Amino acid sequence: MKRPVRLLWLSLLAGVLYCAEVPADTDSKPRPRWWLENGICLAGNWEPLAFRVRRGPVPTNYRARYEWEHSPEAVLGLKESGVNMIITHFYKGLGMEAEETELSYVKKLARLCRGNDMYLGAYIGSTLFNETLYREIPESRSWVQLDRQGERINYSATQYFRDRADCTHPGYREHIKGIVTRAVREYGMNLIHFDNTSSLFAFDIGRTENIRALFRRRLETGYTDGQRRELFGFSDVSLVEPPRLERSPMLPVTDPLAQEWTTFRVEALADYTRELSEHIDSLDPEVVMEINPLGLAGANRAYTHGMYHASLLPYTDIFWSEDPDHARYFPEGNRLVCKIRSYKLARQFGNALFSYSNNVLDLAEAMAFNRMCLGDVGFRIVEDWPAGVDLDDSYRYFYTPEDTLDSGKKAAMRQLIHFFHRNKDLYRGLETLADVGVMRDYESMTFGGWLPNLNTIQAEQVLIQNRVPFTLLSDREWEQLERYRIVVLASQENLSDREIGLLRQYLEQGGALAVVGSTGAFDQRRRQRGLQDNFWRLLGAGALAAGQKGTAGVELGRGRIFWLPGFQNHPRVPETADTVHPDFWYLPQNWEDFMEGLYFCLGGKEFSVTVETKPHVAAAHYRKGRQCQVHLVNCWPGHPARHIPVIFAGTGNGPGKAVLLSPGSQPLDLEPARYRGGRAVIVPELETYCVVVLRLN
Repeated sequence: MKRPVRLLWLSLLAGVLYCAEVPADTDSKPRPRWWLENGICLAGNWEPLAFRVRRGPVPTNYRARYEWEHSPEAVLGLKESGVNMIITHFYKGLGMEAEETELSYVKKLARLCRGNDMYLGAYIGSTLFNETLYREIPESRSWVQLDRQGERINYSATQYFRDRADCTHPGYREHIKGIVTRAVREYGMNLIHFDNTSSLFAFDIGRTENIRALFRRRLETGYTDGQRRELFGFSDVSLVEPPRLERSPMLPVTDPLAQEWTTFRVEALADYTRELSEHIDSLDPEVVMEINPLGLAGANRAYTHGMYHASLLPYTDIFWSEDPDHARYFPEGNRLVCKIRSYKLARQFGNALFSYSNNVLDLAEAMAFNRMCLGDVGFRIVEDWPAGVDLDDSYRYFYTPEDTLDSGKKAAMRQLIHFFHRNKDLYRGLETLADVGVMRDYESMTFGGWLPNLNTIQAEQVLIQNRVPFTLLSDREWEQLERYRIVVLASQENLSDREIGLLRQYLEQGGALAVVGSTGAFDQRRRQRGLQDNFWRLLGAGALAAGQKGTAGVELGRGRIFWLPGFQNHPRVPETADTVHPDFWYLPQNWEDFMEGLYFCLGGKEFSVTVETKPHVAAAHYRKGRQCQVHLVNCWPGHPARHIPVIFAGTGNGPGKAVLLSPGSQPLDLEPARYRGGRAVIVPELETYCVVVLRLN
């Protein structure tokens, strides 16, 4: 089921619709079918009562809230609101004996969900409660992560009663697999949620003997003596310890041991995820594997926490984002914040994304970009709350007072949810249209520091706000570049000779590169390239960038290269920071030069789909059979966009038919008209969300 993915690709028929070959949003291995067929709209009550009390604070009537969450009235209220899944508490980490009493509530909830044709997911935590678990399982003391001083690493300063677990320890792995077995076989869970994946392997751990031994073994077995000598200057690594990484994650990493330690943690976390995935498969292949690594929001998590999405998502079905990038448009700086990057990442790996859908705009973004999933709308969506039960949304990250739901807001959200359920076939089996692939090379993004991360987000920001059909690329796509008309390399500085060779091959096959900044200035180990192994020379483009003070565009055989010396930052973007926070997601000041370069790369042709409208409108582009879909989202509530041309390139001689679908409105037939060699329709008005469907003859 969840093995490294071989993507399926669809080449659109010549004379029907001109576009790049596109990845199907399913992989070649079978996945659980129920969520792909029925979709997911969820609510969560994953914190057990014991934890709520221990963590504090709780109101005086906290038990009434807990009892209501497990009641027939709550489940029915969720179902009537369009929720079809609950993720509930199962194992927080106190120990199964300490949490046994609360499992009776889980059994009750399981019966209620089954009786209402709803799904149930089990929350499994990743911490060790040192006040209860160590008494229940004394050997669990050896599962804890230790810092350099040999002290236990707590979950946080305020939750000192929770220790972080060492996911490489065989005893801990067997403990978690035993809990998973019980959740699936005794409780019939449809989904297993593993929390805190994003913080399982922070850079300050590594003082347990188990981790130190595994790290040394990797250095000893992964390289020959000669390779270790070339890498470190010596070959005997018997005294090597995990390095200290107390530095900004956005500084370039040139220390070879720090690079190895980072990659070791990435591989160890991926191995743990793989083992859990295979265990779930062995129990029931229809159970969904879901983790919480967070999404793409400008952090270098491979360096800070050993968390690299491209290593984890081949083994998962769904992952969580709890990041500060909820959809919103800031007109004063023309800055659009969104989760589109994370949604595109999920689709590229055949996954869906869980996030908090706090309002109508969050729901609209999920409908447009997610894969058969609307996210967590919460118990708050239920219309009628019993007297004496307090609404607690404190667990919903980046929740604002404006997100508090009154009856009108609840009705507006339920309208979108029910639109999704009534039109599920519209969302099933979609294949992403992607003319452009933005490369996120592991060595560049992890060891390159601030510039590769900032410039990549800036390039993606230009594509998002200009509604260009694109997707995200990772290391596994290096040998699949020909599937994209344009590959963007935004300061991807740490490229190997092999990768540059694949870029050259891509150009020889007629591909196009949009290169920004100092791409390829170093090899994969962050070693400075010289004249003989210069990036442009290895690419076959000579000294393209030498002496250039502005943009450059050249034809290289059948291929094309556009080069932009660098992005010009918005004044509010700092010189550096620990993350490329959404506060910094401004369009570069020379974004129009970058767009002109993309059109040069197209060689006088058009993008597969063009949407001409305001910068606060985002677009998702899909193909399904002989149907093309464009989902539009207005990220500036209260400011509708009007008279929006949607242009489909190269749709042939047949006129086709088009229809506009929007929640709360009747379907509207649109008349396709010839325009710039393709077909165009006009969307009269976009308030929040709509779908343009073009059915080709």
